[in-house]
Order: sequence, then C-alpha cells, then structure tokens
Amino acid sequence: MRKFPVSLSTALLMALLATGCGDQDDKATHSEDNNAVLITTTLASITDLPIWLDSVGQIHSKSAITLAAEVDGRITSVAVDAGEEIEQGQLLAETDTSTLLLQHQSAEASLDRLKVHIANGERRVGRFEKLSDRDLSSQTQVDDAREKLEAYRADYKAAVAQLAIVEDSLAKSRVTAPVSGVLQHRFIATGDFVTRGKGLFEITRPQQLQAWLPYPETSALRIRIGQRVEIRSPLVGGKVIEGTITELKPAIGPGSRSLMSITEIEDGGDLKPEATISGKVLVETRYDAVIVPEISVVRRPAGEVVYVITGNTASARTVTTGQRQSGLVEIFTGLMGNESIANEGASFLTDGATVRFMEPAS
Repeated sequence: MRKFPVSLSTALLMALLATGCGDQDDKATHSEDNNAVLITTTLASITDLPIWLDSVGQIHSKSAITLAAEVDGRITSVAVDAGEEIEQGQLLAETDTSTLLLQHQSAEASLDRLKVHIANGERRVGRFEKLSDRDLSSQTQVDDAREKLEAYRADYKAAVAQLAIVEDSLAKSRVTAPVSGVLQHRFIATGDFVTRGKGLFEITRPQQLQAWLPYPETSALRIRIGQRVEIRSPLVGGKVIEGTITELKPAIGPGSRSLMSITEIEDGGDLKPEATISGKVLVETRYDAVIVPEISVVRRPAGEVVYVITGNTASARTVTTGQRQSGLVEIFTGLMGNESIANEGASFLTDGATVRFMEPAS
C-alpha cells in the first residue's frame, strides 16, 4: 500500500472537516430562514387626525310652499302635474265660478239701486231745506230726509265692499303660482270639491335646499352649529358637497331619539328634495396623533399589540387604541411615532420572533 507524506494526509483531513462544517453552517442558516416570518413593514406616522361622525339623512327644500284653496268650489281644471317646473304667476288650477258670478251681478244691481236712492234722497233733502227756509216744512221732515240719505250712502259703501269681496273671490278661484319652482305634490284632481283651507299644491325651490342629518342622543353634545359637513349622494356621482351646520332642532326626536342637524346647501347641483344622502360632521381634530394601519394591530391575550421591528427581530408592544377610520387606527399609548412596525404578516408574529422581509412587487 502506497503511503502519502504526513503533510499531505493532514491537509486532506482538514479539508474534509472544513467541508463538513461548511455544510452544517449552510443547513443551520437555511433552517433559520425557513423559521423567520415573512412580513412587510411600515412606519407609525404622526399626523393630525380629523374625527368624523357619519350619518344617513335626507334633502329638504328650505322653502316648501303649500298652496291652499281660498274659496269653496269644485275644481274645473288642473293645468299642471307633480314634477313640473313652474313660473311665478302661472295658472295652476281653476274652481267653478258660476255662483260667484251670480253674486257679482247681485252686488252690481244693489249698487245701481242704491245710486238711485241716493240721488232721490239728495233731491228730497234739497227740497225740504228750501221749504223749511220758507217755513213750509218742519225741521223734523228735513232731519228725516237727511237720515234716509245717510242710510243709503252707508248701504252703498257696504255694497261696494261686498262687490270687492266677490271680485276678490273670483280672482282667487284662479290658483296661480306665488313663486317659481318645482311642483312637488298635487293634492287635487278635476272634479274635486274643495273648501277654503284645503291643500292644493306643494311647491319647492330646488335652489334652496337643506341637508337633514340625524345623530343619536349619545352624540348630541358633540354636534354644534358651525361644524364642517361633507355630503354625498348618487345624484351627484362622486362629488362631495361641503357646508356647515346652520341649525339644530331644539329637541330630541321622540321616535328616533336623535338630534337633527341642518345644513344649508348653496350649490346642490342635481340634488332633489327628499333624496337620500350620506353625510359626516367634523366634530374634532386630534393633533399629532400616532396612526398605524389597522392590519398592524393584533389581538393577543394581553390585549391589542403592535410589533416593532428592530433589525430582524419583532418586539411586542401592548397599545391602547382610539379612533378607527379608513383602515387606520389611532394609538393612544405604546408607541411614540416613527417606529418601524410589522404590517402584512403581523398576525403571525410573537414577541422576539425572527422576521424576513417580503420582496417588493416588481
């Protein structure tokens, strides 16, 4: 058997040992990589956090006018229907005027008769005054003639007033629009008999709208006049209509137990009265708040936890959370801000776990 020099044998042995150790180190490293949790990271940001209260409400017309009948009568014609735009002074409906026309003729006849009585009375007074000057009639006859004349004149004034009432009723038998707007409701049809005070039409003015948003009584102390409001509706697509609360209903609603906030809308676009809207009111702004993604906050037996990443190690921090909105969570305690924290994959972490980082998508 051939013998190698001692130096060569030693070198071969050391090489084999080195190779074996290298394989073991590679296996250990590979094993550690497999045990590491794959995550993404983000920073706990410091920002001003607006606090909004959401609600679902309705659009109302600021000035919804209800036209009522001012005279009794049967509706003979209706010239408009619900949904139509109308102009100020436009004819909307008419009532039967046959009785009023007869009353008008009677009032005119009374005036004519009284004119005749007044003319005769004036001549009689003049004649008795002349006779009295000649001592051919008594003062009593003169006084009686004057009293009758004054009575006719008073009756004449009453007849003039009665004629004016009839003419006013004739004018009111024609229902016209007091303002321009949109006919929201029609409560009558041709042939209906209406009495004075019965509602006929409701007119709204689309350019003068209000957003009514209810809030539960638990939030009543947070809602105040002057707070900023944002309104959305399918009628205006993705447009956000902004305004401020201009009025609060003074009492909690007995049925809903809610407080009603009212916002004037200056430019409602295609918004219509009675449309459903979603809105929110800015009740507070928390300055320099610590904000993290909602996915970074993990529920553990000890409470809510955020994992702070230092190097390749995750450290659990118990946190106290506040406002949640739009996928973000406010952190009251546990973080100072600007820490690197686990984001995706945080729910798989434990305190002291080794992490590796997800490659960014190319």
